[in-house]
Amino acid sequence: MIPLINLTVPRKFAAIGRVCLFVLAGGVLLVGCIQPESPTQTPAGIATTPLPSLAPTTSYPWRDENKVMSGICFEAAFDAAGPVYVLRSAEEHIRFYELADNSLLCRHLVTRYPFDFSAGDALAGLWSRGRGCTARYDVLAYNRDDAAQTFTITLRFVVEGDCPYDLVSPFWVGLPGLAAYDIGINVESGG
Repeated sequence: MIPLINLTVPRKFAAIGRVCLFVLAGGVLLVGCIQPESPTQTPAGIATTPLPSLAPTTSYPWRDENKVMSGICFEAAFDAAGPVYVLRSAEEHIRFYELADNSLLCRHLVTRYPFDFSAGDALAGLWSRGRGCTARYDVLAYNRDDAAQTFTITLRFVVEGDCPYDLVSPFWVGLPGLAAYDIGINVESGG
């Protein structure tokens, strides 16, 4: 039989070990809570450089309204990709949301965001799908013909990268005062 070695630690050393453990743990917790004081003024002799201003973006005769359709889940948007949708009233907007709910593609009812149609504005858009790392739209042209009461936007849908991701990209715009117009959005593939 092999004799067993007594591995018990004397009480004096166990108490010291517990104290050290508490001090160490307390120190670690306090390090995350202590924040250095931030100066309220720039110290003398240090020059500050103003942040560069962003170049002005191209303005278009529409408002970005992607947020209005952001409550529709990926699966419903993926299924609805391709066709152009033009909504001219709150009732049409509600029916559009109901179609997404009734598709049963989303785990929950879609979150509905309002759009103001009262000034004769139209909500128009689509989703495009692709496979890659990123997707975007480039605006190629737009044309408003008041005599014919038409408004057309031409886009290029660009998918970049070799990632194995299914992508769905929204393009939804608010068109001021164009509810009575024939609205078209043409999408070319590219990239």
